[in-house]
Amino acid sequence: MNSDEAEMREAVRELAEALETMLNLIKADALPATPEAHRLMRKAMAFFDGAADRIADPDRRGEILPLATALNRLTISAREQILDDAVTASPVPDYPNV
Repeated sequence: MNSDEAEMREAVRELAEALETMLNLIKADALPATPEAHRLMRKAMAFFDGAADRIADPDRRGEILPLATALNRLTISAREQILDDAVTASPVPDYPNV
């Protein structure tokens, strides 16, 4: 395994950890989320669970980049939905007349 591949594998692991953190925050009701955000999170976690062995297998070098790209897209979609949900759930600031 070369250093670029090791770096990519580490990046995928970090993505998975970020995804797990977002999911745990939603489960703990620390972030507001709609059913769509929950669906995207479940989809991303299921994808990662199914791809984890292939990512860790040093004999499957050509698969890492497509898996990392797909996982990144799913993570970004979930993150964007969570952020949209958080903004939507936030109260409108009540600014005094200036």
